[in-house]
Amino acid sequence: MSDAARHLNPPGLMDSRRFFSQAVIAPSGTTVYVAGQTGFRVDRSIAPTKEGQMAQAFENVKIALEAAQARMDQVVSMTVYIVGYTEADLEPLARCTAAHFPADRLPASTLVPVPRLARDELLFEVSMTAVIPGP
Repeated sequence: MSDAARHLNPPGLMDSRRFFSQAVIAPSGTTVYVAGQTGFRVDRSIAPTKEGQMAQAFENVKIALEAAQARMDQVVSMTVYIVGYTEADLEPLARCTAAHFPADRLPASTLVPVPRLARDELLFEVSMTAVIPGP
């Protein structure tokens, strides 16, 4: 198997390439699971807007991955939780995704609308899984 993940968007499924890959075949290697990240900043303050929380959560994932010696382009799967979800949330989410992933290597993704997260102020959470290719 190659040392890079294979990102698939097969015919017969909707064109999701702007937002995510329909399937990802991960290489053999070390799997890194990043806990759900939110809009919390290092000082425990919370970004005040939903889009700000999205941006902060993605940055938090990046920090966690770097601590594990992994990179955003090694993410193979992400799960997004959005409080009060509407389709208008897709645009800022697409911007965050585009800012952090190469267009041809988007992770497989699931978006889950939720009524609430761990604190009332939290509006967005994302967890990701990355694979660091083996030797």
